[in-house]
Amino acid sequence: MNQSRKLTEGAVMTALFAVLTAATVYIPVLGIIFVWILPLPLLIYTIRFGPKPGAMVLAVSFVVSLLIASAFAIPLVLLFAVGGYVVGISYYRKRSAFQTLYAGSISYIFTLVLLFVGSVVILDIHPFEALQSGMEDSVDSAEQVLTSLDQEVDEEQLDMYRDNIGQIPQVAPLIMVMTGIGYAFLTQVISHQFLRRFTSRAYRFPPLREWSLPRFFLWFYLAGIIMSLAVIEDQGTTMHMIVSNIFPLLEFAMIIQGASVMFQFVYMRNITRALPILILFPGLMLPLVQVFVRILGILDIGLDLKNRIKSEKK
Repeated sequence: MNQSRKLTEGAVMTALFAVLTAATVYIPVLGIIFVWILPLPLLIYTIRFGPKPGAMVLAVSFVVSLLIASAFAIPLVLLFAVGGYVVGISYYRKRSAFQTLYAGSISYIFTLVLLFVGSVVILDIHPFEALQSGMEDSVDSAEQVLTSLDQEVDEEQLDMYRDNIGQIPQVAPLIMVMTGIGYAFLTQVISHQFLRRFTSRAYRFPPLREWSLPRFFLWFYLAGIIMSLAVIEDQGTTMHMIVSNIFPLLEFAMIIQGASVMFQFVYMRNITRALPILILFPGLMLPLVQVFVRILGILDIGLDLKNRIKSEKK
């Protein structure tokens, strides 16, 4: 009976994944939505029946999706099916949300690197150089349109955009890492909405106010600051490229730490959570707000601000 149930649900999940893949490939408007639920069939099936049955459904889904959506399905299947499978294994083994995030991130990042290498070696297309070229063409087109309409063109602003666009190939590793982490995070957040309907176990992340980096992370951040200052004039060097890809990750992590302090403060003071949200999301576009939030993160790791806030409340 159990074997029959595995086969039946496996066939259903395979069919569902294939349909979602075909819709994502052939119906771009719906694909924007469907692409985010692509990992769910493999994720749910693996949680219910384990890694080996999940691997079988993954293999069959790959073949069926290729037959339906042709070679266009390869990146989707490799990225989202494998990502859902890995997250499903982690949950099946009862690992925490953050351990699962780590496993899922590694899976997505590895697959993105694999797709990048395949694009360069097999198709002779460098994805990030193509992205750079497309964005440069867009800036040039915008400049031409403004000029034709007799609108004033801010050359200094355009030059800044072009400089930033020119850095895209150099920060390709950073883009892939951030994309992999983002995909893994969204996979868990979206899957939680479905998993909570048929299981009593909690798959959600703890509240942001409870997030905390280990204290030794502060030394990595300080080392990153020193290294970034040391290579600021050495653009184009290997060390500059390494720092350019690693230091933004450290800064992002410190912003998350600072945000946790803000949410802890409003929670302990019974203030609406809308306040830190209104400060963070629009405000993080401003450099001064970013600096303020990062300083909060540094102080929290070094001085344990969140526990001090708790103590003051008591």
